[in-house]
Amino acid sequence: MKGSTGRGKGNPGNSQGGSEEEWARFGLRVRELREAAGLSVGDLSTREVCEGSTVQRIEKGDTDVPLYLAEYLDRRLKAQGSLVNAWARTKLNTHLATGGRPHELDSSASALREFHPGAFPLDLQSHDYATALARASGTEKRSTLGNRTSILKVVLNESVVRARVGGDKVMREQLGRIVTSMRGGGLCLQIIPADIAEHPCPMGPFRLLSLGPVYTVAHLISPCGDGQLISRPDEVRSFSDLFEDLRGAALSVSESLDLVTEVYESLKPRDEQKAITSGDQGEGPLSTLGMDRYTRH
Repeated sequence: MKGSTGRGKGNPGNSQGGSEEEWARFGLRVRELREAAGLSVGDLSTREVCEGSTVQRIEKGDTDVPLYLAEYLDRRLKAQGSLVNAWARTKLNTHLATGGRPHELDSSASALREFHPGAFPLDLQSHDYATALARASGTEKRSTLGNRTSILKVVLNESVVRARVGGDKVMREQLGRIVTSMRGGGLCLQIIPADIAEHPCPMGPFRLLSLGPVYTVAHLISPCGDGQLISRPDEVRSFSDLFEDLRGAALSVSESLDLVTEVYESLKPRDEQKAITSGDQGEGPLSTLGMDRYTRH
């Protein structure tokens, strides 16, 4: 991993050659492992995952390899994670060299951890919530990304859940989206209560993207612009430790779900609450998940 801090602003004039060299080194590593295992290109070829021509392009360094292919080759070549780490190093170095934007690394991360003191993360925002948030802050609306990683852990301040961004209707839709994601198992969200004695993080939002078993980068989120990528291992470890401190100060996942659900229910129009208590479950975002048991009577 590069031992420097970068903002993802490389030199476009020289970046392409560096990118090709990085992927060529990764391809050489794949070929060495394949030959050491006594396998041919055809042995690694499968119709569902990887064709023989793709393996050849990877070994020549002619392609930007996606994570799923790196993981597949690591398993088939019994590399025990070393090939995924080589891929992560290559991906990060080429990203920094070519001036890529921090959020462009999301699709390459196997896990993402994020702390945000004042708003739901971009990945979790509904269209109306994102629009209202941009209007309130006087900034340009950012495109929501959706969950692109297999593991998503988020820590928020309680004020984020209790805010009325865009009004009750917009906020209720946003909270329903959160409950659905938590109930579906794709989101691990914890909330730091407002009455906590000592908040472990007075700074702004940050994210941690895991690219490989030993490769993680930190993304300091900026209210304007793309923010800053941190790749120095010692600084990344500091952010990892800070995130664990935040989780330790927060409510458990189940307690956080209860809190989000409680606020969601409090925002329902009176006529909808009456319909639910009379037996009409409706078709809200929670009813399909059996969440009607949280309705206040």
